[in-house]
Amino acid sequence: MNKKLLVICTLIFGLATGTAQAETILIKGGKVHTLSDRGSFESADVLVVDGRVQEIGLDMNVRADRVIDARGKVVTPGVIAPVSELGLVEIGAASATNDNAVTGDSIGSSFDPLPAYNPKSTLIPFNRAGGVTRAVVFPGISLWGDSVGDPQRVFAGRGFAIKLNGDFDSVVARDVAQKAYLGEAGGQLAGGSRASAYAKIKNALEEAREYRSNRASIRRGDWREMNHSIADLEALQPLIDGEQPLLVTADRASDILWAIELAKEFSLQLVIAGAAEGWMVADQLAAAKVPVVIDAINNLPLSFSSLGARLDNAALLTKAGVTVAISGPEYASTHNVYLSRQSAGNAVASGLPYEDGLKAISANVAQIFGLEGGSLKPGAVADVVVWSGDPLEVTSYPEQVLIEGEPQSLVTRSTRLRDRYLKPEQGHGFGYKY
Repeated sequence: MNKKLLVICTLIFGLATGTAQAETILIKGGKVHTLSDRGSFESADVLVVDGRVQEIGLDMNVRADRVIDARGKVVTPGVIAPVSELGLVEIGAASATNDNAVTGDSIGSSFDPLPAYNPKSTLIPFNRAGGVTRAVVFPGISLWGDSVGDPQRVFAGRGFAIKLNGDFDSVVARDVAQKAYLGEAGGQLAGGSRASAYAKIKNALEEAREYRSNRASIRRGDWREMNHSIADLEALQPLIDGEQPLLVTADRASDILWAIELAKEFSLQLVIAGAAEGWMVADQLAAAKVPVVIDAINNLPLSFSSLGARLDNAALLTKAGVTVAISGPEYASTHNVYLSRQSAGNAVASGLPYEDGLKAISANVAQIFGLEGGSLKPGAVADVVVWSGDPLEVTSYPEQVLIEGEPQSLVTRSTRLRDRYLKPEQGHGFGYKY
């Protein structure tokens, strides 16, 4: 009886252990860009065990559940989108599918869009098929409507980070950063002047300090009336404690300098989004250790705030010592965040070193927002892409995408439509042909 029980327990334990273990994957013979201190290899193998990179070496002879032949291919960490609205936006023209921005006085630094996040958005597999494995998701503020200019509207709210596996457990970090508007957009939101936007942000941070020192009295009502709600003041505490980055939109060089002054006064972890004229103040950004998120394709003066925009912005900023992250083109910052690699390719063509171009869409993003991913080294999360060719070349495409060591589907709504009409099944034929 005891022997039978022992055998049954052994079998159950073995099945449970086998179920818990992730697939072991060996990626063989690819050109590997680790984007870490391990450098790059013309031909190397990457061993993935339990969702982590275990080793990177030459001609590794190990057993694996799956072997991916990467000879003639390029292997990199997955792309990380630094600014997106993935899962909050589906169809731009259909307001019922958009949860990225709200109107009225309900929005402020305490606004958390996470309950509206939809991991089943069709934009997630679409961008995953483009090599994106993680993304930072921020709320926005509508620049249209009667509510523009309401108090506190320069703060959009709190961002979070996701992995693009499309599962309900895909949120990997909450309260990654806060977002606020300076410059032209900030001025529009704050009543017509960018100086007003600056004053609103400064006032919010001053009140957050005051609240920190007098929390009990303010919560009891034994204090002066504050301009910001208790929820907003609580949400601002990680900013003034230096524990959470503040992403501030600004393109004009003078606006960037004023943002740096705010960061110095309140000891902020400042990140500049936009920075079209960042190259003009690259030395100041580097000295203040302020990273930037830029659209590297932006070389047109789309507004009076970006008259100095130029294609070598990323190269000049990097040369000065600024940490640069590259987003997709502003007009496609959510629906096509995978285009950040095209932007990085243009930056490389305009003087940015190649390895820095790859880091700008992966390792640098992880560094700025404190995320996993972005590099390949022992112990790193196994977000890996096997590319058909140079990932910064627009004709290359992902052939394999791993997120935390799990192979991902590259099927999207677009590929299903392609296949449906390329070889139509019975009942799905062409309505007519020319």
